[in-house]
Amino acid sequence: MPPKQSFFRVAGVLITNQDSLEHNFSIFMKAIDDNHAVILVREHLKNNAPLGRSIVKEIEKLTA
Repeated sequence: MPPKQSFFRVAGVLITNQDSLEHNFSIFMKAIDDNHAVILVREHLKNNAPLGRSIVKEIEKLTA
């Protein structure tokens, strides 16, 4: 039986290498816990965002 997953809203700042500008992001992710959500968000940003650093500032577990 797979572990129960919840929805999380992960918000933070993406700092691009090219121009060092800060861009806010907020992503909804389905994950096992908040650590897993951060790992999934960082993987998503690595594959889909411009090169740079990501700083997670807020993690919120959403309840239905």
